[in-house]
Amino acid sequence: MAVEFLVSNGMGSPSKLMAVLRAVERAFRDLGKSPDLVDLGPEVLDQATAILRESVSDLWTFGRMLERLVHEIVNPGRLSTTHLLWRSPFPYEGVDRSDRVSTEAGVVEGSEKLPHLKCILDLASVFHGATVPADVVTTAWFALAVFSPTRVTEILTLPLDCETEMDGVYGLAWRPLKGGDPMTKFATNAEWAEVARTAILRLRELGATARQAAAWYAEHPGRLYLPEGFEHLRGEPLTRWEVARIIGKESRIEKGSALDKAMRPTGKTTTDLARSGGSIRTPLYDFVSIQDYILKSLPPDFPLADKRSGLTAADALFCLPRHVMRTDGDMLLHVPDLISASQVHHDLGGKPGGTTVFYRHQLLDPRNGQPWKLTSHQPRHLLNTLAQSKHLSETLIAFWSGRKRVDQNAWYNHIPHAAFIEAYVTMGENAPRGVGVVGPLADKVEERARREMVTHDTALRLEVGSIIATRYGLCRHNYALTPCPKDKNCIGCGENTFVKGDAGQIAEARKQLDISFNAVQNCRNAMENGEPGVERWLSKHAEAVVRWGMALALLTDSEMADGTLITLPPPPVSQTRAGLTLAIREQASGHEEDDFVFEELLAVGGNF
Repeated sequence: MAVEFLVSNGMGSPSKLMAVLRAVERAFRDLGKSPDLVDLGPEVLDQATAILRESVSDLWTFGRMLERLVHEIVNPGRLSTTHLLWRSPFPYEGVDRSDRVSTEAGVVEGSEKLPHLKCILDLASVFHGATVPADVVTTAWFALAVFSPTRVTEILTLPLDCETEMDGVYGLAWRPLKGGDPMTKFATNAEWAEVARTAILRLRELGATARQAAAWYAEHPGRLYLPEGFEHLRGEPLTRWEVARIIGKESRIEKGSALDKAMRPTGKTTTDLARSGGSIRTPLYDFVSIQDYILKSLPPDFPLADKRSGLTAADALFCLPRHVMRTDGDMLLHVPDLISASQVHHDLGGKPGGTTVFYRHQLLDPRNGQPWKLTSHQPRHLLNTLAQSKHLSETLIAFWSGRKRVDQNAWYNHIPHAAFIEAYVTMGENAPRGVGVVGPLADKVEERARREMVTHDTALRLEVGSIIATRYGLCRHNYALTPCPKDKNCIGCGENTFVKGDAGQIAEARKQLDISFNAVQNCRNAMENGEPGVERWLSKHAEAVVRWGMALALLTDSEMADGTLITLPPPPVSQTRAGLTLAIREQASGHEEDDFVFEELLAVGGNF
């Protein structure tokens, strides 16, 4: 009972806690004292740590449990005659992990929480071709984990109807832990919305039979679910073939398996080939014994999947067939189970020597030749690190991460700026090679590579810097240095970059070209009607027609490889705030700028 109380208060697993308590008891006896917490003192605790040092390998974990026992149980409950100030002598030692963001010079403090970019790309390749159920589950979970910063349990307790949409923007409804209010997190771009849709669709299809059975068990507690075509067998003795079909197993029940041992023979046989699966004479087994075994194998707290929100297993996205994560046996399609955080953690590499998603596909860390390893919390660290590196407000980051208080960001704020730099360098080193560049950016890259005596890839990485995806393309401006220098004029900005073949950017270019062309026509009509002050608006929209036409032509150029980065030449007139101020001063001094040749611009723009 004492162990159950301590475990329920988050003190750790029962086996580890029992090992700590045994060490304390032995320490009392080694010191010639009777094991009584009233006499617990520093000398007993020190002796217990000496015992643990000889008997366990994970010293930090067991020392931490002993320390918590003192400060969270003994001291508050006044179980000892003295108030103890004891601390564990075991320092924290990080485990050997292959997911550090590091360089040959060493690992930057805190950056081991970031997953390696190539590891993410390897996992993405599994996601796109996933057919094995375990691969589907793990990669779908990871896709949702990098959709927005979310905890592993929050994803595993998503309902089936978690998808939503607002003004055409795709989003997922979350119920955060740590006191955060229910919220909707929207996709950062159309591509990521499609990834989330794919992941959720796969999970829905994979778990359809299990959820159907879960709904039955919720409505008929204590009764075995019989799929369509087997309802007439309720209460009747069953053959092994019938048992396999009832639980949704493709092959026969293995001899010596747990189910095989639980099935009680009735001593009777049948010669009905339709019931035996082809055998001439097959034994019959007691229906109740099979029913009891399956009912006992249902998840804890069934039919609930999440007691906190009241989510039922029948409505849970991660309610899937039993043994879905096993690759050495059949799934039980009609036996519902709930995916646990430990299963996800193990399949990402957290189980030493186990069969993981990286092991199954021989995806190796090139630095040590071993299968990659990820933790279930690393996607959250990655997204928070990127948010911090973009200098988003603490309030916005806390809201996006589902935190109740801003000060909880401190757990993810500990990564120094050097880690950001290292992360970007590592990402750049592992990014796909051969990215083409067209336009002024190509000239800038070549000039920088020549001037600073660096490689073309290095110069391109320095020029591109930290990009932000917008509806008009990729913005290369560094917002940490200055705000946006343009006044809602991305097409007239030299830092805007297009990606050849991007369907979203092509559609936006066509839309903006139509808008700008219609605006030019409206300006021309206004000038014909004698309306004053239209000339400057006409020049602005005519320039936009030309530049959007150029962008659309390059985006759809069949001679150019998809993925090529495209930049446009600088506009003839600066639209920056400084340039606008200079134009006002020139106008005030009587120096008007040259008129645009509107007919020529419209002639060029009309070709697109």
